[in-house]
Amino acid sequence: QFRAEKELELLMEKWKPEEGTIIIMEPKTGAVRAMVSRPDFDPNQYSRVKEVGVFLNPAVQKIYEPGSVFKPITMAAGLDKGDITPETTFEDKGFVKIKGTTINNSDNKTYGRSSMTNVLENSINTGAVFVQQKIGQDGFRQYVEAFGFNRPTGIDLPGELAGDISNLSTKREINFATASFGQGIAITPLELIIALASIANQGKMMRPFVVEKIIKPNGEEIIIQPQEVRQVISSQAAAKLTRILTSVVENGHSKPARVPGYAIAGKTGTAQMPDPEKGGYSEKTVHTFVAFAPAFESRFIILLKVNNPQGVRFAESSLAPSFKRLAEYLFNYFEIAPQ
Repeated sequence: QFRAEKELELLMEKWKPEEGTIIIMEPKTGAVRAMVSRPDFDPNQYSRVKEVGVFLNPAVQKIYEPGSVFKPITMAAGLDKGDITPETTFEDKGFVKIKGTTINNSDNKTYGRSSMTNVLENSINTGAVFVQQKIGQDGFRQYVEAFGFNRPTGIDLPGELAGDISNLSTKREINFATASFGQGIAITPLELIIALASIANQGKMMRPFVVEKIIKPNGEEIIIQPQEVRQVISSQAAAKLTRILTSVVENGHSKPARVPGYAIAGKTGTAQMPDPEKGGYSEKTVHTFVAFAPAFESRFIILLKVNNPQGVRFAESSLAPSFKRLAEYLFNYFEIAPQ
């Protein structure tokens, strides 16, 4: 917790975002080992707080559009359903047209013939749309719901919100296309880390918890046991996706997160933030990075998120280096030997 708070303070200082969150969890148990957000307040002086929104815990009480960090969920659905493999290819033209609307790649590049591994390595929007269309609307919605984005996780913290995936009830093709790369749906940071933790845990989703033990006045101890929620995808699909996400860190947009000697699986996301006054999207962005390690025997998963950081365009530059520092600390703390 202390290291996560220090790391978030560094991020707030360097990039001057409006808000920041870090969550660290154990994928195999659902135990939350750190959860920190800024801006914060002093509970001993809470009556002096002028901005009441600071009382909310953004990790569980605020939803946001995650962007490309959601693409592994789309890929997980395609792999589990058997509609794609990591080697499946498609032709990227740099854009895709859906009933008069044009969807471009975020970097405005064209990648040509690309495998599904390339899609996540290069974060190709059109590739995510390709996978979603292969799965179909009903199948895609079922997997998004299976990953828990339409309901609270059940964490032992007050006021938890559920994600908003109501766009997927409209049957509009464009809504499904944008959802495939994390726009037009809104989720909590906790929902996102729980979903990706299930990939790290061979497809098994665990209920997150903060309290590990309750000690009653008479000295009786109640130990909170890890609780499996459901098998979201098969262990085989989870292993395939983990290999792809490892390649994303080794060869793709998440290279700054690499720690020599360790396999790390992760994905960045840089999303436009909605403009509540004018409608549509603003110039502001939200950056997210989620990664787990060691990739095939995960001891921890880390989510980092900042709203509207200044002077930096993509999450690979703003957040991946922070992940690296936290991961190096955790490898050392847990005495995890290099692989």
